[in-house]
Amino acid sequence: MIAVQNPREYTGEIAPELRTAEHEYTAVSQEISFSDAQHAIWADLFSGINQPFLREHLCDEFLTGLHLLQLDPQRIPSVAHLNAHIQPRTGWRIERTAVRYTHADDWYKKFAQRIFLITDYLRGREQMAFTPEPDMFHDIFGHLPYLALDFYARLEDKFAPAYLNATQAEREVIKRLAWYSTEFGLVMEDNRIKVFGAGLISGRSELSNTIMEFYRLDRDDVIDFRKDVYAQICSHFYTNETDVSRIFNGINLLHQQGEMSSQEQGWNVIRSCYEQLGITRTGYFGGEVLLAPFNIDYIAQIPKTVYAFNPVFFVFESFEKLDVLLDSYLKPIAQRRSI
Repeated sequence: MIAVQNPREYTGEIAPELRTAEHEYTAVSQEISFSDAQHAIWADLFSGINQPFLREHLCDEFLTGLHLLQLDPQRIPSVAHLNAHIQPRTGWRIERTAVRYTHADDWYKKFAQRIFLITDYLRGREQMAFTPEPDMFHDIFGHLPYLALDFYARLEDKFAPAYLNATQAEREVIKRLAWYSTEFGLVMEDNRIKVFGAGLISGRSELSNTIMEFYRLDRDDVIDFRKDVYAQICSHFYTNETDVSRIFNGINLLHQQGEMSSQEQGWNVIRSCYEQLGITRTGYFGGEVLLAPFNIDYIAQIPKTVYAFNPVFFVFESFEKLDVLLDSYLKPIAQRRSI
């Protein structure tokens, strides 16, 4: 749990490590050695996620990219291996960084060069199921299979030109759009809700928690999976739009107060938030998470959740629709004259 010095200034961001240029990796120092214990953690993380009962809920694109990336289930890959399987396919390349969590500005400057950063930090055994801090397993297993695919590389290409040309307020929206799509997005495939976001895919607890919501929606007769599932998600969301807005405002307040600063605390305060708002935990609101259609106006209202589990996930109808929605916000910012 982090120590919050001033709750009014808390934004849910992980406090950055202070590193100088001399600590950073160079072109000739990208490859590093890992201990047997670290390789063992990688192997257990890999096998923990790569299980049939979890794989069936991952989107087809991730599974295709994972096959193309040819990761060793037993050993942490080298940067050379990753670049050999990514750069010829999409033009993106991988660089290692000593910074455990980058400032968004630094991240997007690298994105503009089609460089994806992977940290040299690997979670410990006490955080196998959930880590609040993106580590190399998240970076490599969660994100990089997609970077072997053209469609995902094109999605990533949209963010940096807009971010670097945006106002500060717009940058906050862009970070949230990336968070609730490439990090924690869900997508419809063959009338099933599938997991797309790298943050979900690389975190077993949050992945399992989200998958349980799919089954709960069926069990509680909220969604009839024989009919158009996305249309039903939209119907529930917009029918309850007033209460959804109240929940989003409540989540924002919790962030501002620094009350979502750990996995356990995040869950508990969300439950309390529903109770305080007088929202009954049944039907559409009966799960541990809330599924909502990918709506930029609403995504702009809800902050990133870093330390605690995400209380809301956004579902987009298809990758083609996501492409159009992202363009509707990002493209005008990227194309206007610099501010």
